[in-house]
Amino acid sequence: MMPVSLAERPAGQVSVPRLVERRLPGELFPRVPVGSVQLTREQVATGLFTRLYRLPVLPTDVELMAALADALNAHGLAGLNARRADLDAEGATKQAVGSAWSYAYRLCVEHWYVGGLAEPISQSMMAVALYASDLPGRGSQELRGRTHEIDGFLAEGIARLGIEAVVQLAADLAREFPSTCKRAKVSELSAAYLDAMPARQRRRACFTVAVNRQLWGPRPLTVWLDDGRYAIGVTPPEDPRTITWEQLTGSDSAQATA
Repeated sequence: MMPVSLAERPAGQVSVPRLVERRLPGELFPRVPVGSVQLTREQVATGLFTRLYRLPVLPTDVELMAALADALNAHGLAGLNARRADLDAEGATKQAVGSAWSYAYRLCVEHWYVGGLAEPISQSMMAVALYASDLPGRGSQELRGRTHEIDGFLAEGIARLGIEAVVQLAADLAREFPSTCKRAKVSELSAAYLDAMPARQRRRACFTVAVNRQLWGPRPLTVWLDDGRYAIGVTPPEDPRTITWEQLTGSDSAQATA
């Protein structure tokens, strides 16, 4: 049953934004807009493959888009299509090819919707939504790998709170359970956060489930709309060209996923 403090919160009358996907009929992934041109995932991977040498080790999305625009300007659509075979060439390293496909997947996910940018829902947002749901107070080990069940609780919590409240509360939860060693004291957290989510044991349990959920396949998308609103989108397909660490290192026990 939902925690009392959250159950007592009145549901806000917030209009739900209408999301428009970039995917065309029959396509698994949306096209990435580069100026007036819409590039397929294959064209994006090819373009980035030709510009990998210019990218830093951990490129931002802005750097990836700049590299993609440069590749399109240099080769044109016809040139990118002609160079698609480079990704399968014998001399291409698995690491370079894997990076190109991984970056292409990342940009496709980011541009899933018209009028905004998308990213997988964060662990702090998941934890807030799980807290507001009817997620039972059992150990995270019991839920390991049960993504559909967990995502059902996520949808339930988001529907109860509204995405705006989830985003606001997640900011404090991220300070309480940060990815770094600098953790905020309870006294430093907002009164609104502690009032809405008073049970620290449940907060921690939901955060643990959220952290583990990141390991179990793609997550629902958070959409940051150009008008400043937020929305929850679909769960994208898994990257079909994922390259595992075993494949990169040439392990005989590798399971091919490409």
